[in-house]
Amino acid sequence: MQAESTNTQTILSNPLHEVEKASKTPLSQESYASETVLLQKMQACLEQMQVFQTELQTSNQKLSAKIREVDSLNCYLHTILCNLSQGVLFVDLNGNVTAYNSAIQHILEIDPQLVLFEKFWKNFDDHLWGFSLKKSLQEKYAPKTSYIPFLSPSGKQYELEIHTTCMLQNSSNQDYSEIDGMQGILILVRDVTEIRRLQLLANRTSRMKILGEMTASVAHEIRNPLGGMEGFASLLQRDLADKPELQKMAGYIVQGTHNLNRLVTQVLDYSRPLHPQFAATELVQLLEELRQHALVDPILSEGIQITLETDAPTLWIQADAQILRAAILNLIVNAVQAMSNQGTLTLKLRQVEEFAIIQVQDTGIGISPQHLEKIFSPSFTTRPTGNGWGLAEVYKAVEIHGGQIEVHSIVQKGSEFSLKLPIKAYK
Repeated sequence: MQAESTNTQTILSNPLHEVEKASKTPLSQESYASETVLLQKMQACLEQMQVFQTELQTSNQKLSAKIREVDSLNCYLHTILCNLSQGVLFVDLNGNVTAYNSAIQHILEIDPQLVLFEKFWKNFDDHLWGFSLKKSLQEKYAPKTSYIPFLSPSGKQYELEIHTTCMLQNSSNQDYSEIDGMQGILILVRDVTEIRRLQLLANRTSRMKILGEMTASVAHEIRNPLGGMEGFASLLQRDLADKPELQKMAGYIVQGTHNLNRLVTQVLDYSRPLHPQFAATELVQLLEELRQHALVDPILSEGIQITLETDAPTLWIQADAQILRAAILNLIVNAVQAMSNQGTLTLKLRQVEEFAIIQVQDTGIGISPQHLEKIFSPSFTTRPTGNGWGLAEVYKAVEIHGGQIEVHSIVQKGSEFSLKLPIKAYK
């Protein structure tokens, strides 16, 4: 463009100088002919100028169209970046954050204005994503995909899938071991919390089904000889009336067989499919009845304060009241046992969209993290006198109602069991 401008100036300036020179020369036939030639040159120059101007206007129009196209593409890419469900974070070789979308903003809970074009380490820990970002940038190496637990500033727990890749000037180069044209590291963050929860739920359901079938088979094998043992022990107890010490030992055998028979019955009941009778069930009344039952039971209420909190005077759902009552009572009994006759038991009820949320909170000893994944498994217990079937039955009861059960616990502070039950249409 600059060369064309210089050429144009030369084309114009030469004839103009000649015209100026001719104007100072007395008019003659020769000078008249010379001026005619100059005028023709000027005309040609003006025509060429017009051509240049037309070409310049065309070039400007093309350039403006290209700028609009680039702006439109940038806007389109920005819209895609902002609406990605996957978090995107780009850190250049100097450690500056140059890309940061809304998905990762939601997880990290920090204003992008404080993050963009700032050093990553100004706002975040170097090992935030489970690896040293400084080391990766220095060595120009992107770690493999990993999964990390993440606790947000507001206390929300996430399970995150972290995928990193090296951004290259030449995108066709896929050799990440030695990268000369590397621009930085792109970090993709995927929230897999719900996926992990569903996987855990599926594994737990499968494990419980297998355990249920196995224990049912064992229970059947035990029950047959158990009846004979109890009968013979009862006869022996009767025949030892003149020998009190031996009769007492025979009594222990009878009591032991009773306990075993009760456990076998519980196992068999668990292994049998439930056939719920769904009907309109009012949860506020059901929870109040359970609270009153716990208050009048000296074993449950001794040293324990029991309260009920609800958002509304009534909340109806379609449920089997008997099965649901037994499940919640089981949670109440467990909560009381965890508090050792001192503390507060709180029953809560609220509606969230199309679900009823029942919460049983205690201020007991809590559940250790290594036990949380096992507490709903049949026969798992941490108490010397427990048989481990209570929470398994609760889980089964919630499952047949199409609901979900979650537990949050802090050791030495207490536990909270949450039952999420679909309300369904009540008519």
